[in-house]
Amino acid sequence: ERRRHKMVTFEEKSKKAIPAEVCMISGCADSQTSADVSNVGKFRLPDPAGRAGGACTSALLKVLYADHHASGMDLSWVDVLRKMRVNLGDMGFDQIPQLTSSRMIDVKEDMQICPSTHTGTRRAVLIGINYEGQQGQLS
Repeated sequence: ERRRHKMVTFEEKSKKAIPAEVCMISGCADSQTSADVSNVGKFRLPDPAGRAGGACTSALLKVLYADHHASGMDLSWVDVLRKMRVNLGDMGFDQIPQLTSSRMIDVKEDMQICPSTHTGTRRAVLIGINYEGQQGQLS
């Protein structure tokens, strides 16, 4: 008797390997370095908690704060990335933020940090890296 092997799709493999739905905006392309900012006040954030921080994080927060106060349609993933790239370019940074996800997503859909349609435990994580003991260490 022959055994039939079911073809396992990429989506099935990814759900097994990474059960959570994860979307990540990284600070730059793999071939670039993500910059730190010695004065996040340059980004004109409502309440910069420190003097220094990541350029990408500051650009993301600036986009999200502006969108929160704007009326009309919410921003898509593409809109957020484009606005981040404009903000970074305006500040003199050439890094290009990237979007990665554990599932196929429609990048034209509204960007949501924790989608309201998800049930169970929902988490959003914002990570910044401080390379201690190196030039550019954050205060």
